[in-house]
Amino acid sequence: MPRVRQIGIVVKDIEKTIDYYERVLGIGPWARFKGEPTWCYMGEEEVALKGRMAMAQSGRVQLELIQMLEGTTIYDDMPSEEGIHHLGFFVRDFDERMKAARAAGIEVLTHGLLEQAGLRIEYAYLDTTEQGGVITEYIQSTFLGLPFPMTWGWLTRLGAWMGDKLNR
Repeated sequence: MPRVRQIGIVVKDIEKTIDYYERVLGIGPWARFKGEPTWCYMGEEEVALKGRMAMAQSGRVQLELIQMLEGTTIYDDMPSEEGIHHLGFFVRDFDERMKAARAAGIEVLTHGLLEQAGLRIEYAYLDTTEQGGVITEYIQSTFLGLPFPMTWGWLTRLGAWMGDKLNR
């Protein structure tokens, strides 16, 4: 496995949470995104979702804040309305990792695709809560068909290019 590169946190109010992380913890700037997946499956059922995400780097780990606006999601099953949801791994061999997870009997909770302006992010949440206490996410990103590193420098530029407002 590659190193953990992302910690996903579900929040009720993304702007309030960003303010806290910036003001109190000094984490930022944040790249903000709003939208809905091109497609998303929970198990075998296709679902429609809308939400907001914000990402910032803290050392080598990306913090991802997630606020759902519409739709039934796996976030609804969390013990509380907010909190750490997943550990994310940026992978280049998404299909192979998915085959290995299924072969190991690991349930795929959600599998989706986000596409916007040439950026393509395929992701899957795997039910590893019993084994590891938290959901595992595989994330593979490409831009115009080429591997795209979800590092802060690139993410900042992409967020700005897509009309994102960044706080400094």
